[in-house]
Amino acid sequence: MPVRPLPKIALVVVIAVACAAPDQRPARDTTASPPAADTTSVTTHAMIETLERDRATSERELGAAEDSVYAFLGDTVAVLLKQAHTSWEQYRKLECDAIRVAFAEGSMAPVAHLECWIDLTDDHRKFIAQEYGYMRDGAPPPPRPR
Repeated sequence: MPVRPLPKIALVVVIAVACAAPDQRPARDTTASPPAADTTSVTTHAMIETLERDRATSERELGAAEDSVYAFLGDTVAVLLKQAHTSWEQYRKLECDAIRVAFAEGSMAPVAHLECWIDLTDDHRKFIAQEYGYMRDGAPPPPRPR
C-alpha cells in the first residue's frame, strides 16, 4: 500500500466527519444589530429651559472672571475694559439677534439665539482669562502664537 495518498485521504475523512457532526454550541451572531432608536423626545420648551440655565451660568462665570481681573488692574485699564464690555454686549446682542431672525420661520429660533448667546459669552470669558488672567498669577503673559 502506498504511503503518500494516506494523509490526503485522512484529511478528507476528518473534514467529512467534522461537517456532518452537529454543532455543540450555538453559533455566534456576527451581524451588526441596528442601533436602538432614541425614542426620548425633547420638546423645544425643554431645550429653552435648559439653555436659559446655561445662559445664566455663562453670564455668572463671565462676571466672576471680569471681577477677578478688575481687582488686579489699575483704574484706567479697568475703566477701558468696562467700556469695551459695554460695546461687546451690544455686539453679542446684535449677532445673536441676527441668528434668531435667520431662524424666525421655525420653532428653533429661541434655541439658536440662546446657543449663540452662550457661545459668545463663554468665548469672551476665555478671552478675558487668557489675556488678563496672568495678572492674578504675577507671571508675565504667555507668548502669542504667530
